[in-house]
Amino acid sequence: MNELVQEASDSDRVRAILDEKFYDLIMWSQQKQHPTGSASLKLLKQLDSWPALVVQYSKGIKAAGRSRNVDLATQLFKEAANRGIVSTNIYNALMGAFMFNGLAERGQSLFCEMKRDATCTPTIATYNILISVFGRLMLIDYMEATFKEINELSLSLNVNTYNHLIAGYISAWMWDDMEKLFLMLKSAPVKPDLKTYVLMLRGYVHSGNLEKMEEIYSLIEALLKFIPKEEYRPWLNVLLIRLYAQEDWLEEMDNAINEAFEHRTHVTTTKIMRCITTTYFQCNAVDRLESFVRRAECAGWRIRRSIYHCKLVLYASQKRIKEMENVLNEMGGVNLLCTKKTLWIMYKAYMSCGQRSVVLKILGQMYKHGHEVPLEAFPS
Repeated sequence: MNELVQEASDSDRVRAILDEKFYDLIMWSQQKQHPTGSASLKLLKQLDSWPALVVQYSKGIKAAGRSRNVDLATQLFKEAANRGIVSTNIYNALMGAFMFNGLAERGQSLFCEMKRDATCTPTIATYNILISVFGRLMLIDYMEATFKEINELSLSLNVNTYNHLIAGYISAWMWDDMEKLFLMLKSAPVKPDLKTYVLMLRGYVHSGNLEKMEEIYSLIEALLKFIPKEEYRPWLNVLLIRLYAQEDWLEEMDNAINEAFEHRTHVTTTKIMRCITTTYFQCNAVDRLESFVRRAECAGWRIRRSIYHCKLVLYASQKRIKEMENVLNEMGGVNLLCTKKTLWIMYKAYMSCGQRSVVLKILGQMYKHGHEVPLEAFPS
């Protein structure tokens, strides 16, 4: 605020300061001395001597929306309306604020109000906001109707329009429509951008379309090159773990898991954990599985009984009996009792090693707990 006062005589400098720091001003205004945003309103009321700076109302509304202060965003809009300077950009800003805060009905109501305002006309940005919201809510019919209206109005589509549509189809798991739209974009005057490729990567992984895996994997590798290394996305990391696991690509899966650990990403989805376990099992990689379980336990991942059973089977298959027995101790440490399946795994392991005395003890436990006893244990 002090910097603005000092530069008051230089309108270009004032514009630059507001462009750079208006969001910070909004946050300071509502969190510190002016929780209702009164300082921001007071500042905007003093901009009359710089007509070109009324665009700051739009910036202020956007900033208030991002900071989840919908009341302040609405106040700013009303102040602009009272001054007769409401524009399409200001309508768009408030629509965006409503949508960002999950107020879809208020956003649609404002859109209808905008269409009735003779001084403002919806732009492609306006329709992009609507498409984005309809897509997130999986209201695909509304999303497609909005897209049809855009074409009827002959508005110029931009890459954001396509991205929001693709995201909507992904949310609704409409893979064919997603791919058709992507192909349409590739032949359009506008071209895919980074966000497009990231969205398509998400769609391909979610869809689990593994029939043409070599082709899709080549596409994924190409898409990954568009993602800056410093931009970590947890959802992408986890989906890649699942993808690599489903295809038994052990090295790639391990690398993706290590990246998740490094970024403290938590995986609690049963399906993904099952995929990981299955990959280690099919690759007979018990040592890697052992390392994974230790790190996953420390990182708060969801460890299920099936993972310990997998370790038991793998150690048994390699005749590493001592390590297999340690797994039982680990299960006891996390309050996992032996089940029928656990006892069957142990029975098979000790039978294969010829440890008859231990086999008899396990049979006794099976009988004690009412589990079915293997007939082969009592040859005729």
